Amino acid sequence: MAKRIELNGLELYLLPQKVIYIPKYFMLIISDWHLGKLTHFRKEGLFVPAPDIEEEFLRLSTLIKELDVKEIVFLGDLFHSEWNSDWEKLKSYVNSIGNQSIKCTLTKGNHDILTENHFYNMNLRLIEEVVLSEGIVLSHEPIVGLPDYMYNIVGHIHPGCLIDAGARQSFKLPCFYLKDKVLTMPAFGKFTGLYLVKKEYNSNIYVVINDAVVSI
Repeated sequence: MAKRIELNGLELYLLPQKVIYIPKYFMLIISDWHLGKLTHFRKEGLFVPAPDIEEEFLRLSTLIKELDVKEIVFLGDLFHSEWNSDWEKLKSYVNSIGNQSIKCTLTKGNHDILTENHFYNMNLRLIEEVVLSEGIVLSHEPIVGLPDYMYNIVGHIHPGCLIDAGARQSFKLPCFYLKDKVLTMPAFGKFTGLYLVKKEYNSNIYVVINDAVVSI
């Protein structure tokens, strides 16, 4: 079950798949996928699970089938660091999305270090930020000095929160975190870790619990 919120009158849906959907723009927002991360670590000799990038693509394809999507905005850290073979698979997949008349945009993050040559003949526009007419800016990290009326949707830190379940049990869960007009998205990638945030008087936490997003 998605959580509906409004920013400057614009309707957004926070989905349990850790993405945002904006019906007005038919826009799907995804942050910090970090594709290629496991392959990168294995190349470095680290023992990590074998990557299944096709399963990762299926997660996004399912969302595209369920929603009316005309544009996908990746809020940075789409691919993890240096080139590896997973990039060519990602490139083919993104181009297959383009064949469905879906535009893809990447607001570059700190891990998006590949050269422009790698993006050649790819259905992916590279920019610093996306600005919506309602005064909402999409970027990888928060932008300093925005006008007071503007909201900033970002990724980067992979927010999570600690849920006390009683009986000396607690759970760390991903969340959407809204504070000071900055809405931070959870990471779409599975192997990213969490940066724990706390509820404050001027913040809202929307935690992902199984197939629902719940305000706490």
